[in-house]
Amino acid sequence: MEWWGRDLTRRELEGYTSDWRQVADIRLVTLDDGPERGVRAALCRTGGGLAFMVLLDRGLDIGPADYKGIPLAWQSGTGAANPARHEPAGKGWLRTFHGGLLALCGLTTAGYSDEYPLDPVNGEPLGLHGRIGTIPAYDVRIERDVTDAGMTLRLHGTVDEISLFGPKLRLQRTLEFDGGGAEIRITDTVRNFGGQPAPLMVLYHLNFGFPLLSPDSIMTSPAAEVVPRDAVAEPGLGQWNIFTPPQPGFAEQVYWHHVPPGAGEVEAAISNPALGVSVAVCYDSTTLTGLTEWKQMGFGDYVLGIEPGNCYPVGRALAREQGALTELGPGEEVTYRLALRVTAS
Repeated sequence: MEWWGRDLTRRELEGYTSDWRQVADIRLVTLDDGPERGVRAALCRTGGGLAFMVLLDRGLDIGPADYKGIPLAWQSGTGAANPARHEPAGKGWLRTFHGGLLALCGLTTAGYSDEYPLDPVNGEPLGLHGRIGTIPAYDVRIERDVTDAGMTLRLHGTVDEISLFGPKLRLQRTLEFDGGGAEIRITDTVRNFGGQPAPLMVLYHLNFGFPLLSPDSIMTSPAAEVVPRDAVAEPGLGQWNIFTPPQPGFAEQVYWHHVPPGAGEVEAAISNPALGVSVAVCYDSTTLTGLTEWKQMGFGDYVLGIEPGNCYPVGRALAREQGALTELGPGEEVTYRLALRVTAS
């Protein structure tokens, strides 16, 4: 194991400390102020410069994150509000959208369509980005695996999205990192344990902010084609990968990045050469077939979203109408894997 320039065996490291948490750690805490009061969280520190907070009561989302003191994640200002404050109707999701490094959207709808505030099949209200990110996890446990070859820490948890007479989906998540490294690996398995097919829309809403995001930044994509979502985004198509200073009144620009079928493992990234830091989003495009870019250069709302998913975020009803809605059959499950890798130049 390499720790700050020293290659140490497990036994040698034990000579320097009797508490592994001194060098790399996952520690459970509870937030206790303002709208965040009562939210359980896990503070994670890799020992390689990467630190982040996992929000146990927000679907095991990832909140603030930094690398060697440099903030990576955008935060909206709402805070990681207690799930009791969630407003599911319409675009009420925005009132408690914390941003953070990861806000998972789904599991039965992602995105929003003004045309379909209700699902025409069952009359269910279809709020923005679904409910999974506002459901507390259970069966949370920490695992530390230490050998001479290295140290790996894992945080496990389960989140159920269940409705009486409706879909019954279970998300089992593992967040994993190596001691001394600067990478987060996420493995999500979603299982339909109900008796009927269930719609499945999953979007990994990864949010990057200042100072990683600035006019010095560049986005790279594995896409063969980048397509504007709407007329608002069309004028910015030629500059989808570069960024301006914050602009009052900026209207969000959203782009669909079409990755070639069969591309397999791919990588999208944000790099800031002036800062000397890059974050790569590595994922399997065979299961996460869509890649969305959310470019918001607003004053006080300055964020880049790099968002792999099994869909594009148009909402359940419109996805069904377009023939693009995935369903998970009774007893079926699917696993999604992605990694966030920080590098410094």
